[in-house]
Amino acid sequence: MKTSNLSIYLSYAAILLVSGCSKEESTPVNTAPIPRIIALQPANAAEGDTLSIIGLNFSSNTAENEVKFGQSIIEALSVSDTLIRVVVPAIEGNTIGVSVRSRGKISNKQNLSLVRAKVFEDDFNRADVPSVGSATVPNPIGSNWQIINGTFALSENQLFSQDGGLESYMLYRDADVNMKVGDGSYFELTATMSSSPESFAGIIFNAQNDNKRFYLLRTTNNMLQLLKTGSNGLGDWANIMVNQTFEGFAANTPYQVVISASQPGSFRIKITHANTNAILFEQTVEDPDPYLGGAPGLYYFGLANPVTITFDNFHLELL
Repeated sequence: MKTSNLSIYLSYAAILLVSGCSKEESTPVNTAPIPRIIALQPANAAEGDTLSIIGLNFSSNTAENEVKFGQSIIEALSVSDTLIRVVVPAIEGNTIGVSVRSRGKISNKQNLSLVRAKVFEDDFNRADVPSVGSATVPNPIGSNWQIINGTFALSENQLFSQDGGLESYMLYRDADVNMKVGDGSYFELTATMSSSPESFAGIIFNAQNDNKRFYLLRTTNNMLQLLKTGSNGLGDWANIMVNQTFEGFAANTPYQVVISASQPGSFRIKITHANTNAILFEQTVEDPDPYLGGAPGLYYFGLANPVTITFDNFHLELL
């Protein structure tokens, strides 16, 4: 009886041993190589930028890759075994760790430095100021505004003029304002403006230090012009980039103008009706020999007298 029990016990133990070995042998082993991040390009990026994650041993199957910014999972735009591209999300702080989980293996972490855009703006919401020129010091229009020619006033929380027969402009000067583009830099300039019949309202950008060379986007009646001044300033047109009439443009129409650029000599211009948001003009305009950096400004030319030309909601974003 004892021998029989011993035989049963040994048989049972053998079954358990064989069963355990079979279970262990059936467990899949992850032999995928460990992914490695070599570099992030660009190393400094802002929200909305496309980030290239350069490395080794990523999966070419999108579903097998998981990109994390901190603890947040970010969807990939494209993947290969050495490159993953993603869009940088909105993130708080100045740096964040980026990692990749590929085929179940987790990579090293690389820190991404986050670039914050600089914003300069003026809504002109302050006390009225009668027409003043460059001789009035300090400038009551605003400490950052430099009147180059003519006169400007503040009225009803807007920049304003009723002076006719005079081509006038002023520039926004600040030590941190430099409208450079390329290598990760860009600018976006926004303002609203309107002008009475036979008169011009305009926005200046990339004004150089001589205060004469710049780009000028201006409207009068149903005409839109984008002009580049030469070394002699206004009237010395080095390049006439746009000069034609467009449906929807008219005198006494409030326009919201957005001018943006991320590469030298390529300007994206969007003009909408400020009250209806109808798009009146949207186009990219090229200049093969562009002005770089510089400052923005505002311009008017009253061809009749009196005129009513207004500007508002000046906003410049630089990266």
